[in-house]
Parts: sequence; structure tokens; C-alpha cells
Amino acid sequence: MEKRNYKKTPLSVIRLLKLYINGDASGLLGKDWEGYYFKDALFYVPEWRRGFTPHEIRSLFWKCQQIRSINNEINLLKQELERRNEEINALEIKADFYRRQVVLESRFGLILERSF
Repeated sequence: MEKRNYKKTPLSVIRLLKLYINGDASGLLGKDWEGYYFKDALFYVPEWRRGFTPHEIRSLFWKCQQIRSINNEINLLKQELERRNEEINALEIKADFYRRQVVLESRFGLILERSF
């Protein structure tokens, strides 16, 4: 009878088989990926019921870029709104001053008119 020399299966091969058979991402990527798995060409995350297609995962980068751009635009619009509100407040102060001046001058004009 012939003795066969079997080598111990490398850990990386075992992890890859876990990923291939069970779809378990933590087997290959580590404990931080527990609950993440692949099934039927979809990637499932613990916080989401439906799996993601490769195109959806690829689009996440563009969505992040879009969100950053929209947030920058929102910040610029907030600054512009604040600037405009300050302008309106300054104009209201001026309008109130001129309104009082008109009332004062009209009263003064009436006094002058009555005295002559």
C-alpha cells in the first residue's frame, strides 16, 4: 500500500471556498464583513433587504459625488440667502428712517403752512 503525502489546505483557499460556496464575504475579507454575502450575482448588506447589482455598486461612487456637489450648492445658496436677508434688513432700516423723515417733514410743512 502506497502512502500519499497530503498537504494541509492553505487558509486562503478555504476562505475562497467559503466565499464561493456560501457567498460569505467575511470568510475572505475579515470579521468587519460579517453579514455581507453574495447570492445569485447580487451583493447583500445587513441593513438592506434587496441585493445590489454590480451596476448599482458602481453607481454609488457617482451618487457620492453628486451628493457632495449638491451639498456644496446648498451651502452656496444658504450663504447667498443670508447675504440677501442682511440686505433686506438694511433696506428695511433705511425705509423706516425715510418713512419717519417724510412724516416729520410733512408735519413740519403743515406747521409752516399754518403759520403763514
